[in-house]
Order: sequence, then structure tokens, then C-alpha cells
Amino acid sequence: MTYQLDTARATIDERLREAENYRLARALRLKNRAERTTRRAYQALTNLAS
Repeated sequence: MTYQLDTARATIDERLREAENYRLARALRLKNRAERTTRRAYQALTNLAS
């Protein structure tokens, strides 16, 4: 029984790590997208003002 619990716990821990890595990668992508959008918006405003 202990072996099964240890195996299940290891599987759950691995899935939690994978989910955390996925969330971090997604957050970075969203942050980069937001920064690019902000730069484009500033550029558009600058072009309008010229």
C-alpha cells in the first residue's frame, strides 16, 4: 500500500510541477504580448502626432 501511495504522490507532484511551469511560460508570453502591444500603441500615437 505504501508503494502505491508513494507512486501516486510522485505522480501528483510531477503534474503540479508541470502545471506550474506551464503557467509561468504562459504568463511570460502574455507579458511579452502586452509589452509589444504597448510599444505599438506608443508608436501609433507618436506617428499621429508627427
